[in-house]
Amino acid sequence: MWGPHSGPLLTEYYEAFLRDRDLARFRERVAARYTEETLCRVLGASPQASARRGAVLALGVLGTFEGCNAHLGRALRDDDAVVRTMAERALWVVWFRADSPENNQALEEVRALVGAERLDEAVDRASRLIARAPRFAEAYNQRAIAYFKQGRFAESAEDCIRTLTLNPCHIGALGGLAQCQLSLDQPREALKTLRRGLKLQPHSEGLNEHVRMLEARLESDGPR
Repeated sequence: MWGPHSGPLLTEYYEAFLRDRDLARFRERVAARYTEETLCRVLGASPQASARRGAVLALGVLGTFEGCNAHLGRALRDDDAVVRTMAERALWVVWFRADSPENNQALEEVRALVGAERLDEAVDRASRLIARAPRFAEAYNQRAIAYFKQGRFAESAEDCIRTLTLNPCHIGALGGLAQCQLSLDQPREALKTLRRGLKLQPHSEGLNEHVRMLEARLESDGPR
């Protein structure tokens, strides 16, 4: 399926989606012509930004954690800002469907509990999910968010680290870990974490600004 017409064909599908916003039709057309592996190759190798955008969109609706997570993570460094933004969105979608349908649904319920500030319930549900799916990275991340909202920063940091062990591309867990470290009065560790995040997202203005601010703060504080 990978050949000289792969990029232009995917571009055609992507541009049709931009016109009609029919995601189901886009998904159907891509699934009929492309494998996940081919989409990842287009994303990593095509010189056409429109083809890479199409590949990211397709991976967001068709990709699996095992098959495309690392490729989408690399796309966070793409020269095209639209590809970078789409890759970040696609990563979050893929992370939330990275396990069985039953466990994915349980994770959505945890997310809803966190959003509703029902934090004790969220921690309990996340812990039960982790017990039966110990390699489901996003389950740890959602529990980390609940812990952080409860002011349990050390426990939140531990779950962020577990998330990153299972999913080194997890930009959310890196940001969460840095917040925990700052809350635990560990600014130098937070700076290391933010710099690690910059390796994933070197174009992020917000992340670059946070690094500059923390560097300035530590410089003014002097050695500790």
